[in-house]
Amino acid sequence: MVRPYTITRGRTPGQHKHRLDTATQVVTVEPRPETPRLELTPEHRAILEACHRPVSLAELAVALGQPMGVVRVLCGDLLDHGAVFVRTPRTEVSREILEQVYRGLCKL
Repeated sequence: MVRPYTITRGRTPGQHKHRLDTATQVVTVEPRPETPRLELTPEHRAILEACHRPVSLAELAVALGQPMGVVRVLCGDLLDHGAVFVRTPRTEVSREILEQVYRGLCKL
């Protein structure tokens, strides 16, 4: 077993400029020639293999058997180097949608 501290080289999720939460979808992209090369660890390669289709960070953490913080750091590395694309869920819910849900619940 490799310790999470070793896998991330002591880095924490907050050290990346990207906001990656549990519902963030990650998908592998084709490498571009101008993209700087990233020294891939076995964990980085496992993420790239698992993300040929969009996968949430939570699913990825379970599939890899790693803590969420480790997966955030590693996905941040891959994102910084253009190896993955992420889509964060929309956090705002419009008032109109909330009112429609409320009216629907009241009808029950």
